[in-house]
Amino acid sequence: KEMVCSDSLAGTLDALNEAFFYGRPLSGAQAEEVARRIAGRQVKSGAWAGSFAPAEYDYQEGVRLFTGERLRTRLAARNVLTAEAARALVLLDVAPDDVQGTRERAGRWLLEQCFSCGCVAGECAHSTVGLMRYLAAGGSGEAERRLNAHVVALSQRRDGKGRWQGFPFYYTLLALAETGLPLAAEELRYARPACERALKRPADSDPFHERRRAVVQRVLNS
Repeated sequence: KEMVCSDSLAGTLDALNEAFFYGRPLSGAQAEEVARRIAGRQVKSGAWAGSFAPAEYDYQEGVRLFTGERLRTRLAARNVLTAEAARALVLLDVAPDDVQGTRERAGRWLLEQCFSCGCVAGECAHSTVGLMRYLAAGGSGEAERRLNAHVVALSQRRDGKGRWQGFPFYYTLLALAETGLPLAAEELRYARPACERALKRPADSDPFHERRRAVVQRVLNS
């Protein structure tokens, strides 16, 4: 997928996350170019300073998570895309000072939001999972402590059927699988029955179906 010729923040991050997920390498030049493109979407002043601004096109089309779940509010779209953008800059690991400064500002912004302290009201749950992906990528010096706290909070939302109340199922599986933490492994074991049921469902026309199957298969194979 094209990663450097679109004004869509959501589209750029989706293509980049697909490359990360399937292990498709980027050249050094490509990594620096896409990092600068992402950094260019950061808000520099005002109440949203430090976050990343989706394009109006993103709002019009509707933002979907990497695993396909739709975000219903503009606030969640900004929160999750900021977490995903910050995560992408960590994983791209390019050296220019302006990119490093962008990454640091985004990290501070994320850790100041209510969802970083356990709020899971409405789509703050989705924002929390985006933050967990950022932390799992090494986005904070306190990543392990913070991740464990989020996993404990998640465990308290179990619905008894292998899912979590209010949380996007496949996106949450993806985040848990990325942490590598024992507490996260416990949640993935809890989710195995729901994963097995999901894997038995026939393919449909949803373009995210194959990604979801791949996430579920990784959980079941872990």
